[in-house]
Amino acid sequence: MLDHYVLKKNSLLQILAEAVDFAAKKGNSPAASLLKESADKLSRETFTLVILGEFKRGKSTFINALLGGNLLPTAVVPLTAIPTIIQHGEQLGASVIYLDGTRKAIPVSQIADYVTERGNPKNIKKLREVQIIHPSEFLKQGVILVDTPGVGSVYEHNTDAAYAYLPHSDAAIFMISIDAPLSKIEIDYLRDISKYVNKLFFVLNKIDIALPEDITEALAFTRETLWNSLGEGEYDLIPLSARQALLGRTGGGNGQLRVDAGGIEKLEEVLGNFIRNDKGRLLLESSAARALRTINELELELQLWQRAMDGSLQDLDEKITLFAAELEKLEQEREDSIYLLYREVDRLSAMVEEDINEFRTAKTGELLHLIEESYKKESSEKSAKELTHCLNDFSRNLIQSVLNEKRNEERLKVRSQFEKVSMRFFSRIEGIVDRMMSISAEIFDVPVEKSSSREYIMGSKKFFFHFEEHPTFIPSLEMLSVSGLLPKALISGHLLNNAKNKLVELFDRNCGRVRYDLADGLKEGVRDVAGELRLRADAVSQGLRTALQKARAERGLSEEERRERVKIWQRDYNELIKMKETIREINASL
Repeated sequence: MLDHYVLKKNSLLQILAEAVDFAAKKGNSPAASLLKESADKLSRETFTLVILGEFKRGKSTFINALLGGNLLPTAVVPLTAIPTIIQHGEQLGASVIYLDGTRKAIPVSQIADYVTERGNPKNIKKLREVQIIHPSEFLKQGVILVDTPGVGSVYEHNTDAAYAYLPHSDAAIFMISIDAPLSKIEIDYLRDISKYVNKLFFVLNKIDIALPEDITEALAFTRETLWNSLGEGEYDLIPLSARQALLGRTGGGNGQLRVDAGGIEKLEEVLGNFIRNDKGRLLLESSAARALRTINELELELQLWQRAMDGSLQDLDEKITLFAAELEKLEQEREDSIYLLYREVDRLSAMVEEDINEFRTAKTGELLHLIEESYKKESSEKSAKELTHCLNDFSRNLIQSVLNEKRNEERLKVRSQFEKVSMRFFSRIEGIVDRMMSISAEIFDVPVEKSSSREYIMGSKKFFFHFEEHPTFIPSLEMLSVSGLLPKALISGHLLNNAKNKLVELFDRNCGRVRYDLADGLKEGVRDVAGELRLRADAVSQGLRTALQKARAERGLSEEERRERVKIWQRDYNELIKMKETIREINASL
């Protein structure tokens, strides 16, 4: 199956390369750019595989086994505090990304200082994620591995970070341990995961501590639990021992373990089949559809040139004038559509503002109540200075927690709405492009072949809305400088009131920051979409105009020169037909 996929992919990449050269040779740079973009996406296909599960299920050990080395730290206590992203590269290396977006390279040996609670307690180093480059054959398939913090540990911020990464998942592996039945936290987590992840694999880890009959029983119990919780169906549930798999691949255990002693090769086979077959097939289908449509348009240009070389010059000029007038109307319709697109995005921005304002109004009272409860709980046991710091930390964590949750919720909502709007306007532009082709075919009396607009759109840019991460800025909760020095009895009322006022101020300010981030992301996204819409229509109109202008200019050539041009035309036409036949063969075999 791998050979089949690779052959089809390489064949399509070859056709795309030939089509890029053909379009460039004909002076159709927009078409060449579109085809090159398709080739680039197909060539560097990537697949984000997120490792999820409750804390201490062996996620980091499992990733180490997949990579064949002790890369990520493992220990008895909960470890992973920061999402760790691992992708393919020729040389092993690591870097950290801070919340403000800055990046710093670090030695691989120091990864534990950044991704663990011991090295980076409560993320005091203010990291967003750690990125690792690794020369793994598994990653070379285009897989990007993500190790997430475990849910359900004593570190609540780790659970928040694990949930926050769900929208970034293409597929996920959910780690279950044979020594602990699926808990309510895990079931709730699975229900949440199912909202974001199209494909979910399950690993029953730590089978090395159980007898064969116990493993069979645990597998049956786990499947039944999944059916009862998520609904009946076929679940990819694979038993393995990440520890033994790692030992086998690193030569541990006194060399007595086989390489696949932990059963990990079975999982790699399942993952490989999915990545190559399901994901690869969809990618090939969409890339082939886009290529076929663009080649059809290039073919129409050749047909227009051929028809323009026949008949009288007066007749040709009349047709060119009529064609130019029709194109002008369609291009104005395109600009009208883009204007409406911007108005739709303005509507989405207004929706964001309304949602955030409603959230701020509804949530402020709840936050004030929570800080009062925290004050009552801590005030009897802490000094004024300690209480000041306690309320300071509580306010920061509280605001960050509720706004991160709201931002993720709103981002998913806006992304979904934005994608629908983008697809709707791409359909409009495709309709305009189709009419360009139909009008030119009608005026010049040539056949035209059009591909499905839906296929083209699937093969073009995926309009998942990507917001640049601007982490919430929470400055320190400033208290009076004397707060830590005066007796607590004299300042307790003022301390609580000041904390509440500051909480409201910071919450308002950071609601505004979240609102701005979402609106700014919408503006950036609509600019990209508008550019794609113009490029899409220009690629066709420019190519058709160029073909007619070329034919008009070559009408004055000598008979011998015209015969030579016809030979070139025939060669080009045959080349395009051959490309189309190859693409259709690829489609038929998928």
